[in-house]
Amino acid sequence: MTPHDDPKLTPRELTPSTETLFERAVQTHSRRLLAIARAIVGNRASAEDVLQQAVLNLFQHRDRYDWTDPGPLMRRSVVNEALRLLRQPRMGVVADDYPGVPLAQRSPASDMMDAEATAKVRAAIDALPDHFRAALVLCEYENMSYVQIAEVLGASVPQVKTWLHRGRRQLAAKLKDYMDPNAADKQADK
Repeated sequence: MTPHDDPKLTPRELTPSTETLFERAVQTHSRRLLAIARAIVGNRASAEDVLQQAVLNLFQHRDRYDWTDPGPLMRRSVVNEALRLLRQPRMGVVADDYPGVPLAQRSPASDMMDAEATAKVRAAIDALPDHFRAALVLCEYENMSYVQIAEVLGASVPQVKTWLHRGRRQLAAKLKDYMDPNAADKQADK
């Protein structure tokens, strides 16, 4: 008995182009999707879990979608899965075991300062509410327009603008003392 004789399989499931397009989409977009997930959830291990679950969900329903332009669909799936993960009760924080590789011409002091700045910014972004964080990541890291962000997050454009404004304002407040070298001196003088 061949797959074509199986009455449970529909002709759409037998079309190799759907699977081929799906595989090509995953290969093409997986690095960018991992970066989006990592920026939202905060560490590589959880981001890999998010990406794996999002791709699995898309694979299970691959015959429902048009795979000629899969980018927006895949971004939406990864963002939804990342936000779902963040809403779950936390079992503990997984340390990020893939630190950035320093450039050869940099000094150890500048590398340490860059690592400190990155850690402070990452901690400030992680402290934002989930929807602010997702909107900021998509805008600043993915260079998506307000309309695209609204589509991915399932919100209106004015809502996205509000989230971005409030998220940026909260980030600025959290990083104010770090970014203003005189702020520590002013606090000490009081």
